[in-house]
Amino acid sequence: MSGIAGICNKENELDVYAAIEESLECMRHRGPDDKGIEQWDKCCLGMCRLSIIDIEGGHQPIWNEDRSMAIVLNGEVYNYLELRPELIAKGHKFYTKTDTEVLLHLYEEYDEKMLEKLRGMFAFAIWNEKKQELFLARDRMGQKPLYYFVTTGGTVAFASELKALKVLAKRLSFPLKLRNQSIYDYLSFGIPEPYTIYNDIYCLNPGCWMKINTAAQESQPYWILDRQPKINISYEEAQKYLRTLIKETVRLQLRSDVALGVFLSGGMDSSVITYEASQEIGSTLTAFTVATPGFETDESGIARRTAKELGIHHEILEMRIAPQDSIFQVVEHYDQPFSDSSAIPSMAISKLASNYVKVVLNGDGGDEVFGGYRRYVANRNFDLWAHYVPPFVWNWVANALEGRSRSRRSAFGFLQRVARGCSQSPAMRFLTWTNDQFNELDKRLWWIDQQQSPTETLIEDKLKGVSNYSWVDRQLELDRIFIMPGLLVKMDMASMAASLEARSPFLDHRVVEFAARLPDSYKVGIKEGKRILRDAYRGLLNEEVITGKKKGFEIPLYQWLTDDLRELVADALLNPNAKIYTYLDKEQVRLLIKQETMNERNWAYLVYALLILELWLQKESRGF
Repeated sequence: MSGIAGICNKENELDVYAAIEESLECMRHRGPDDKGIEQWDKCCLGMCRLSIIDIEGGHQPIWNEDRSMAIVLNGEVYNYLELRPELIAKGHKFYTKTDTEVLLHLYEEYDEKMLEKLRGMFAFAIWNEKKQELFLARDRMGQKPLYYFVTTGGTVAFASELKALKVLAKRLSFPLKLRNQSIYDYLSFGIPEPYTIYNDIYCLNPGCWMKINTAAQESQPYWILDRQPKINISYEEAQKYLRTLIKETVRLQLRSDVALGVFLSGGMDSSVITYEASQEIGSTLTAFTVATPGFETDESGIARRTAKELGIHHEILEMRIAPQDSIFQVVEHYDQPFSDSSAIPSMAISKLASNYVKVVLNGDGGDEVFGGYRRYVANRNFDLWAHYVPPFVWNWVANALEGRSRSRRSAFGFLQRVARGCSQSPAMRFLTWTNDQFNELDKRLWWIDQQQSPTETLIEDKLKGVSNYSWVDRQLELDRIFIMPGLLVKMDMASMAASLEARSPFLDHRVVEFAARLPDSYKVGIKEGKRILRDAYRGLLNEEVITGKKKGFEIPLYQWLTDDLRELVADALLNPNAKIYTYLDKEQVRLLIKQETMNERNWAYLVYALLILELWLQKESRGF
């Protein structure tokens, strides 16, 4: 695990070594154990390393045998031990025990086809001195980030974090201008990849590679998730195969030369991962649970009972969060406006766990892969509802339920959102049933400059390609494209801020591919989601875990915004000189803060998104 950066095809007399050194310093938290920089006439690669595999011998960049190629890697390739013998048999010589060197020899042997052999989370760069060519690649799900820009003169710069890339942009006199469309989209669900908050700076798409030389730039996907045709397998057989697949994935991801643990909440996903890890490691496994005194979502009691039943070591870490300090930490560390408030507890638990271990496994992705959210249940039933209940009835139901609950997790809150969504277009329904923030109708009132493209257009374009999918599969696919990147950014940034590597077995591509090809009914029942995962581990985990109500890893956001953060909200958002008023109508913001408009929505989510945007814009205006 590390932070990587590079400049290739430089156009001028820039001191690229010094530029890369400064860039790496910005993300020292990603790799405090080691640093390496290598320079050629046309390229300079650098990395800061968090040493996990081959601690002594894993210094990067790593060279091939004749020193014609070098690589820097951020992430882990979990099946590197299985790939190594094949390369040795083909005559490749190894000088380290790292997964990084396996990647380099694979590239020598198979070029971009090597990516098809990998299981892992990674973003890496290979410089081919003979071809004068840079090769960049990112893992299938996009767990590890990779940002880049290409100047008009053909110079390419890349880095693991935007703050590090901004250093290179400044050195190269590359203009940093905010992308208004990104801010427009942020109001609905975040900034969609491959775009960033800046014009002409992009994130390499998940499951893609890119080659850049002096003559051309080429990018191609090497992995596309297909949800059809559905596999013909009985429900019982599917459960057995799923357990086998998860067991194998956890075994691979337990590889580490440093202390390793697992995040354990009271929920299903982390409990499954903890169960499989305990079967592999035994009582020496350490599980970490966050206790949140005063939070309704505190699951430490259930987690304590799970750990006791599994016979593993259990550390309960009490998390006390200072609301205002935590928000400023998120704004400071996350390089773009990021409105998922669970980033706050994610950063806190990562910091606490890093005092014990360098690597943790988690249950991230379980809901998005196996259909765990209530919106999947709503989609499962949508065809029936749509045929028998006309839109005006759903409008009436939504209006009748308006204001009955401020909690999106309550029955009233969920039913109100379902009712609104059932009367909307597919793209708008997606927004309502996920983040439920601003849609195009809202933004016509809020947004000052009407030149932006509706965010719904992005969704509609993706829906065209999956029109033959069921509504459950459409929701799963849209979530993977638009919602999951935020989940992955959240965990990557939160864990790496504490120099902690977080691994997510449910996001192994073989697990994802298997789940995608299962019939809807195996994943999503009429009343509950994640059906096959529950049944696969029924009898292996306590029934309170199997049937427990989903709580989520959340903070009491409404309480904070109306109490601890009330003054900050007023100072930031009701200030007539607020930065957001470059984009948004002052009166609409005032009405929202006073809770006089958009009462059918989750008020706390909307206000938090605006607060984060304003604080980020303030930080950006101060420079870096």
